[in-house]
Amino acid sequence: MRLGIFAKELLRPTVAGTLHAVVDAGLSAVQFNFSVLGLPTVPDSVPAAALTATRDAVACSGVRLAAISGTFNTAHPDPAVRRAGVARFPVLCEAARGLEIPVITLSSGSRHPRDMWGYHPGNAAADAWSDSRDSLAALSTIAAEYGVVVAVEPEHANVLATAALARRMLDEIGAPELRIVFDAANLIDPGFATPDGMRSVITEAVGLLGPDIVLAHAKELAPGRRPVPAGAGMLPWDFIIETLGGAGFDGTVVIHGLAEPDVPTAVHTLRGVLGNESGA
Repeated sequence: MRLGIFAKELLRPTVAGTLHAVVDAGLSAVQFNFSVLGLPTVPDSVPAAALTATRDAVACSGVRLAAISGTFNTAHPDPAVRRAGVARFPVLCEAARGLEIPVITLSSGSRHPRDMWGYHPGNAAADAWSDSRDSLAALSTIAAEYGVVVAVEPEHANVLATAALARRMLDEIGAPELRIVFDAANLIDPGFATPDGMRSVITEAVGLLGPDIVLAHAKELAPGRRPVPAGAGMLPWDFIIETLGGAGFDGTVVIHGLAEPDVPTAVHTLRGVLGNESGA
């Protein structure tokens, strides 16, 4: 496994500065986001100069672009918002292919009209499921045309609130281009977390999703979901990495959800768990 970080966690005025900050943090991979270049996450267009600057920064820094964020609210209550996100998606796919980024990350969305990560009671309704499924299916079809993979992240406040729901969605859509981002922090309620309970959730989730996990997120879990670095919260990182490895995952583990001064703590914790694999 390789250890990486969200590019936005080490944001600098230029893409070259951002990637060099990644290297300075002792890391070799990122989950990229076009916001690094001052663009929307899913833009209407990507200037050629932005792509050139990114390629040059990658070549100079040696940082691998392991994935790129492509999130928008795939279950938004307004169909026009969903259609607009799908319509813009080929631009992101074409840019990802040109930058040799293999994975585009997605959200299963929320009925919350202003926050795609926000909980809404309507997320559990059949119409929310149908709208999310239709969006994800359309995005998978577009991804196939460009030879990239899309990966959706089960998230407690979204339509895919559990690993079991994520498994159901994968099976219903049946597209090999649709895969999974695994983030243990998003599957566990910190108010009810116990060591045995966390291990049970992690074991079940990886058992259900293991063959389809193409990216792992290393966000820590803390009471109130406070942003703290890996190692300063509740999650059993040694167990998480061991379980992912046992399921055959050998991709990038991406640090995020913390303040920049806390990055060294997260790197130290996760590198200690990953050992020599973190720089492979």
